[in-house]
Amino acid sequence: MKRIKSHWTRGLLVLAVLLLVVTMVVGCGPKEKPVIKLGDTQFESLWIINAVFEYIAENGYGYPVETVEMTTPIAEVSLSTGEIDIWVELWEQNWRDTYDEYIADGKIENMGPVYEGGPQFWVIPQWMADEYNIKTVYDMKDHWELVKDPENQNKGAFISCIVGWECEEINEVKMEAYGLTEYYNIIAPGSAGALDAALIGAQKKGDPIFGYYWAPTAIMGMYDWHVLEEPAYDQAVWDKITAARTDKSLRPLDEACAYETLPTNKGINPQLRDKAPELVDVVDKMELGLDAINKVAAWSVENEVQDYSAAAVYYLENWESTWKTWVTDDAYKKIKEALAQP
Repeated sequence: MKRIKSHWTRGLLVLAVLLLVVTMVVGCGPKEKPVIKLGDTQFESLWIINAVFEYIAENGYGYPVETVEMTTPIAEVSLSTGEIDIWVELWEQNWRDTYDEYIADGKIENMGPVYEGGPQFWVIPQWMADEYNIKTVYDMKDHWELVKDPENQNKGAFISCIVGWECEEINEVKMEAYGLTEYYNIIAPGSAGALDAALIGAQKKGDPIFGYYWAPTAIMGMYDWHVLEEPAYDQAVWDKITAARTDKSLRPLDEACAYETLPTNKGINPQLRDKAPELVDVVDKMELGLDAINKVAAWSVENEVQDYSAAAVYYLENWESTWKTWVTDDAYKKIKEALAQP
């Protein structure tokens, strides 16, 4: 009886030791890394940059990444509250007042340019400018019949920003100030794809079109466009435009001006510094360049890319000397190994 009891006691002791070892191994194992959330306000250059960052974060540093589709106003709030961690194209010139408040309150951090000079403008096909001697936004008053609105033949159609973008409201204020709403209906597409389809479709058919766009984009590199001349950017005038966006009692304004061309900056929620400090260093150094993004965008369109992870691979394979400077040596080796996989 004593021998049986002794064996039983010894067995319990061995089991307890095994459980302790398992617990220690599990406790000392690698800690699961948090999901990093990127803002996706639905346009081409942002998809490319997000995909590049996602590839680096996942393959080089082991962080899972999620992109969250949202409108621009929601992205502004979400970055400030930490619902998203990173927004790689702030375009803060379009929401300056709110942006300045968030910066002052320490709710977002500007991490510097992701590419140099992000211009926004109004365009028509170059052949249209040449044939009808159109140079300025004011010249469009005399040519509305070239771009009649299919839903209202009494006016032309101006293809504006997509619904939910700040520039949709800005363009409306500017159209009024230039005296163009008398001649044009403002069409706000429901998606970036619809905006692209309208502009590309017209260019392919050789049809006239009048609309808003920006760079870097594949469309600007694939077709010949004329950027309509506007009064030069003026801070005082721009302040009036942004105020009139939300206060319709100030409209119509008696003047407007071109968009300001500034470097396009990256933003993070400050909590990312504790959540993923090594990725903050990547974001800080990450600058793809305007020319590179234009080329990747054009390649994506020419190859009918649907999954922008392919665009990320194309960038990483062709601009290695650039992105190598953003990452640690260990991350660089892991990313190269991932790229070498079939």
